Amino acid sequence: MKRTVLALALTAAAFSAQASDLDYSYVEGAYSKLDVGPGNLDGFSIDGSLKFNDSFYGFAGYQKNDQSGISLDEYNIGAGFRKAINDKTDWVSELSYIRDSGNIANSLIKVDDNGYRIATGVRSMVSDKFELNGKVNYTDAGDFGDGFGVGIGAVYHVNDSFGITAGYDYADRSGSDLNGWNLGARFSF
Repeated sequence: MKRTVLALALTAAAFSAQASDLDYSYVEGAYSKLDVGPGNLDGFSIDGSLKFNDSFYGFAGYQKNDQSGISLDEYNIGAGFRKAINDKTDWVSELSYIRDSGNIANSLIKVDDNGYRIATGVRSMVSDKFELNGKVNYTDAGDFGDGFGVGIGAVYHVNDSFGITAGYDYADRSGSDLNGWNLGARFSF
């Protein structure tokens, strides 16, 4: 009996969330550039995250890129789980619904489809002001393809409320390479 109680206590301690210095309640906006096939599309993104408790958070975002009559949009909404590795680093896992739409030549050709993305990775405060993050993901977006991807990013925290963000995302969608870059600002609350 004592061994069972001890095993349960150790298991609970192992799975309990530790506090970390990472913030999960913020909004951010960014300039984005998307390289798809033969073209480069300029655009913007708006993203947000809200911490529900020490383990779970929700997030949503919108990205729009266009150039010379070609427009690509993506909406996403999802939930994530975080587990502190130590007081500076979290392991995160996310599941999200996505909706992609493409428009060529002012609606002459228009494609819309939805799907899901599952991702896992690490966020870490490598110094008092500098955060790095990286994730691997799998996306299935119907007519927009499916495949694995990777994203890396950084946040320079100017103060407790404001940060400067930068990131790179790569995705293989059914044999087509997507490369995206962004530079923006984050407001944490």
